[in-house]
Amino acid sequence: MVYASVADMNVRYGRDTLRQLAEQKIDCDNDGQPLQTVEQVIETALADASAAIDGYIDTRLLLPLQKVPAVLIRHTCILARYALEPGAATEKAEKEYDATIRFLEKVSTGDISLALTQDEEQPDTGDVVVMENAGSVWARDRSKGYI
Repeated sequence: MVYASVADMNVRYGRDTLRQLAEQKIDCDNDGQPLQTVEQVIETALADASAAIDGYIDTRLLLPLQKVPAVLIRHTCILARYALEPGAATEKAEKEYDATIRFLEKVSTGDISLALTQDEEQPDTGDVVVMENAGSVWARDRSKGYI
């Protein structure tokens, strides 16, 4: 599931900026004709970003999500724009990327919630084995005077 659209990217970064970034990623055939459109390049970056996010949240949430939280749209756009940067990313793009990765790591450990309803979004954990022990047989309180 892709968490953001080309329209979301245009709202955040502007159509002209995205066009410049995406045009640098377009491959051409032997005749010099482009093999992809600008939108296809951006859609590929968004799909890659969404797949990366899935890797962080799949143990916490049931995928595909029924409702995409706004925070995931934002972070998907950040990851996609970072992927569109040619060579070395700008300092701002790197800071946003690093902050997004830290956010996703906290989501994956459960430190941050995406504020989705718990009953709809919890993955089925299946059967769980719980082991308990009765404590030590040779504990002082159970030894009845032998220790």
